Amino acid sequence: MTRVLITGVNGFCGRHLANYLLTTQGVEVHGISRVSSSPREYRLPEPVSVSTLCPIILLARPDYVFHLAGVTAVAEPATFYHVNTAYAASLLRALEKIGYRDCPVLLVGSAAEYVKVDNKQLPITESYTPRPYNHYGISKLGQTHLGLAEARLTRPVIIVRPFNIIGPYMPAHLVVQSFASQIADVLWHGRSSAVRVGNLQSARDFVDVADVVEVYWRLIQAPAAYGEIFNVCSGIPVKIGDLLAKMIELVNAHIEIEVDPDRFKPVDIPVHYGSPEKLLRFLDCRLKTSLESSLKQILEAARSAV
Repeated sequence: MTRVLITGVNGFCGRHLANYLLTTQGVEVHGISRVSSSPREYRLPEPVSVSTLCPIILLARPDYVFHLAGVTAVAEPATFYHVNTAYAASLLRALEKIGYRDCPVLLVGSAAEYVKVDNKQLPITESYTPRPYNHYGISKLGQTHLGLAEARLTRPVIIVRPFNIIGPYMPAHLVVQSFASQIADVLWHGRSSAVRVGNLQSARDFVDVADVVEVYWRLIQAPAAYGEIFNVCSGIPVKIGDLLAKMIELVNAHIEIEVDPDRFKPVDIPVHYGSPEKLLRFLDCRLKTSLESSLKQILEAARSAV
């Protein structure tokens, strides 16, 4: 049986990837998380290092490794680099040290590596020179450079840059989940009378988590993809205000909207979306899940939440 190791297995994408591999691909999944909850989950070592990762890899004996662990919002800037950059370096070194140098590794970067793009440069392709402006984007770009350096040494490393991943049980701080939770509080939980919003004019590229994890699995099995960077995106910008309007339409209710100045970001890129053309050339398929279908699932999950 094929065995995989997923770092960040209890995170949003990690849970979806593990479920996809277990239920549809017949894969034996091993995971690393902050708190282990099953025999095949290993507690995240602190601090993460080559010496603490080697025993875990020997237990998992993976055929493939998905490095999904990362942080997006923390108070201490150094944490971004410990988790988003140094963790990958330790993982790759540990694999090499114990004889798994040829084990394919998929490193998850971010569209935040690109950030500032002129309208004439849209949609963003993988050849665009990244210009991240915050610690999150910079630390993810550091991981990308690390992965590319290893790939140049003939290691089977793939880098993906997902854009705005959405799906049931996504992190609460993300705008789509915030809208869904607030709509649920107004309509079903009785905790609020209105949906509070920030800037509704910016546009983003949304992609369903079910499509994302399938792409990850297909890419890591394709030797032609090793050493490459891939945008994982729809190529379609959606205005945040239009997305909220669609969510309200789906619940078929009148909902008050209040603008909250505290929800505006200090830096908010007006339009940000990627080109999926390179990914389509490699996989010869388009992402399957419509935005409406994604939003329905997210709203249903928010309705069911206690």
